[in-house]
Amino acid sequence: MAAETAATTAGERPRRRYARIAPLYKALIWTSFLINAVLIVIVGVLVGIVINHRNQVAGVAANAQVFAANNLAELQDVVGDLQGSTIIYTVPLDTRLPIELDVPINAATIMTPRNVVRLTEPVPLTAPAAITFPGGGGNLNATVNIVLPAGLELPVDLNMDVKLITSIPVQLDVPVNIPLAETELGPQFQRLGAIVDRLVDPIAPLLPMPDTPPDSSKVGTAHEGGDEK
Repeated sequence: MAAETAATTAGERPRRRYARIAPLYKALIWTSFLINAVLIVIVGVLVGIVINHRNQVAGVAANAQVFAANNLAELQDVVGDLQGSTIIYTVPLDTRLPIELDVPINAATIMTPRNVVRLTEPVPLTAPAAITFPGGGGNLNATVNIVLPAGLELPVDLNMDVKLITSIPVQLDVPVNIPLAETELGPQFQRLGAIVDRLVDPIAPLLPMPDTPPDSSKVGTAHEGGDEK
């Protein structure tokens, strides 16, 4: 039995101690190795460029900080000015103004002398009359027809209200002075200011914020600020 076991052991092949890798996985491994090597070379080249031009890179970084600080300061200044600004404008008005009112008329408003009116044509009148005969002759109810001649002056006492409905032309310039804080835009500008403050305040200590915000509306101040803090 010992001889057979020895022969069997001697006849077996030694087993491999590593697993075989599929060709696809090998290709992926080599590809990853090559990509990493290329990236290392690129990073090394960039580091060398930065080291050789460190003064220029430092200048660009400083200019970028100043540029960002000036624009953030101007943004805050613009939002603050909007919150306190006022709409000043002159509105030309050319229209007709409707009028509807009751005009009282009484004897004091009559311009005719002695508060009288003059008839321009004959006016017939028919009125009932109670006639009393003298000496106890009795009473008589009758109807009297008379005609008032043209030109007759009659005293009057007018007391009435006359409804007046008309329109008058209006042409004038109306000045307008409206604070934005008192309009519907006021709360929105306050919200905008709060948003800008939340964005700027955390990074303001890291930037050279100017004491005087720049004014981009003026020539030469778009990228220049005031005295730095």
